[in-house]
Amino acid sequence: MIVIDPLKKLVHNVHNHITNDKRFNGSESIKSSWNISVVKFLLEKLKQELVTSPHNYTDKELKGACVAYFLTKRREYRNSLNPFKGLKEKEEKKLRSRRYRLFANRSSIMRHFGPEDQRLWKDVTEELMSDEEDSLNEPGVWVARPPRFRAQRLTELCYHLDANSKHGTKANRVYGPPSDRLPSAEAQLLPPELYNPHFQEEEEEGGNENGPISPSFDQPHKTCCPDLNSFIEIKVEKDE
Repeated sequence: MIVIDPLKKLVHNVHNHITNDKRFNGSESIKSSWNISVVKFLLEKLKQELVTSPHNYTDKELKGACVAYFLTKRREYRNSLNPFKGLKEKEEKKLRSRRYRLFANRSSIMRHFGPEDQRLWKDVTEELMSDEEDSLNEPGVWVARPPRFRAQRLTELCYHLDANSKHGTKANRVYGPPSDRLPSAEAQLLPPELYNPHFQEEEEEGGNENGPISPSFDQPHKTCCPDLNSFIEIKVEKDE
């Protein structure tokens, strides 16, 4: 369940009220005379709306909420100039959110594994999780594509975790070839048991060991991954 900040919602409602014609201009800076006047207008309106409210917001908090809403309108304006960039940012945000969920899912069952695996997992970050992309061929199916730069040892541990979790063995989750995502500067500082610094050389030599390369990105079956049954050691999640 998503909890909406009441102040954020109030700013949105006041700014977009049908009777209000003093609205942010996303094509201009927050410091433009027009947008400064909009901030002042919103502050006055917000204070009027909050007279009987139990919330005691400071002027700084009110102004911060107004500026935050301006940034939203600014982003909408910029995306309208380059809709493809906006779609790309939305897709990247979705994949990042899925990586965080996958990381949380795997971390939650790591306690059932041995000390050596737990030590390896200690420095793992969400960036080392697979990109679970929407299938282009089958609606509702996710294609898990491991990062190209993830070390083989960690990849095998991830397969172990997936084989022992409900999420990893879902029928609508299939495996694809490594993703096109490149490592961040932070990822490149990780130890070699997590990050493979030679992944590009291995790709050029045709020897990527991070996962079987498939001729097609969007496979309809789990043909891009080893049989997960071979990784099952313990059943750590109860069936519902």
